[in-house]
Amino acid sequence: MTLKSLIKLTQLMQEYPLTVIQWQILLVIAENSGETITDLVNDNKLLCGTPSDIAVSVKRLGEGRHDRPGLGMIKKVKHEDDGRYFKLALSAKGKRLVDKIKQKMRHLK
Repeated sequence: MTLKSLIKLTQLMQEYPLTVIQWQILLVIAENSGETITDLVNDNKLLCGTPSDIAVSVKRLGEGRHDRPGLGMIKKVKHEDDGRYFKLALSAKGKRLVDKIKQKMRHLK
């Protein structure tokens, strides 16, 4: 990637209120729908922190907390074999955002 492309990418990312970690999580989930946080970390697909750190970002990207609403970009479904785990997928809102970003990134090259 050229410096000019990197600058354009940085400007593009500033259009949306997400951290780099949140972007990585969205993009990885888009490519690996139905996997758990633990699966994504253990398979070295998510390298942006510990499972606990990532869980906090997933909560923010999803339903949020009692004192802070989430962004509604990720949906969680209880794992059928172990209720302590959740399978992750993008919501319709998350899919639209990821598709929009991917389309814009194609034009950066």
